[in-house]
Amino acid sequence: MIAVLAVTVLAGCRSAVHTSSGLRSSTTSGPAPPTSTTTTTEASALSSVSHVFVVVMENLGASQALATPSIAATARRYAYTTTWYAASHPSLPNYLALASGSTWNVTSDCTSCFQRGDNLGAQLSRAGVSWGAYFENMPTPCFLGPESPDGLYAQKHDPFAYFTDIRSDPGLCAHLQPYTALPPLLSGPQPAVPRFVWVTPNLCDSGHDCSPSSAGAWLGHFVSQVTASSAWQHGGLLVVTWDEGESDASMDPQTGAVGSSGGGGTVLGIVATPGTPPGRVLPGPYDHYSVLKTVEEAFGLPLLGAAAAPAVAPLTAFLGTGG
Repeated sequence: MIAVLAVTVLAGCRSAVHTSSGLRSSTTSGPAPPTSTTTTTEASALSSVSHVFVVVMENLGASQALATPSIAATARRYAYTTTWYAASHPSLPNYLALASGSTWNVTSDCTSCFQRGDNLGAQLSRAGVSWGAYFENMPTPCFLGPESPDGLYAQKHDPFAYFTDIRSDPGLCAHLQPYTALPPLLSGPQPAVPRFVWVTPNLCDSGHDCSPSSAGAWLGHFVSQVTASSAWQHGGLLVVTWDEGESDASMDPQTGAVGSSGGGGTVLGIVATPGTPPGRVLPGPYDHYSVLKTVEEAFGLPLLGAAAAPAVAPLTAFLGTGG
């Protein structure tokens, strides 16, 4: 089995609607993205996924990340790509894109622009797939404040807290946990680990407020914990990405066209399996919607929003097939 380890209020508080093939803003004209297809080879690779871990780091372009020795060492230990496009600026729309397939027209780090549409957490619960989202310095489970008393946890890096179904349902909200709950699970038996795990480091360890080298040291330790776990070692896949880069580079998920404006820049994507040849570089292009597409296809879930777009590639090429 394979486990996956995949970081001013303007239009940000506009409402959105759920369509049969995904999510789109109620202020956006045109059809929702069509549902894409997955090849037989890709489906076979994804069907072997048992656990998914996603960790999102902060504010570092692909070239900056590889210029940081501690981050480069982690990337070259596994496989990586530098042609991975973030969705937008600033942080929040990228987190929403990763967790729901849409930025919801959010253009700020608003703390009250809650959304009523579908999202990955709710999908997993409906399908009976265990999941947990773990946040460093979150003071209590289901904490819904804009920041922790120590200022190290920020709601803008917790996409699940922006969906009204999760906020209003104690059962769903209980999946939002302080990070301290995760390491004991990783050191235990494989079934103890939720099948989908999201991790957001605190504002220092993510690189938001502290140096890239400091963030790289945290990341190296975290990756070591995950890759030492039974849930990863029994055919694991690790995905690490950053929320946004230093440029406005973009990729159109419908056509795959790459541009120099309108996006969140190019970021580093690191992916590993136990048998990954060290230093393998994948050409891409990939984007944040690639993560969502990979998770949803692995667990047999409908593709939300831009995850269904034709040009969005799942991460199957990192498994040695497809993509």
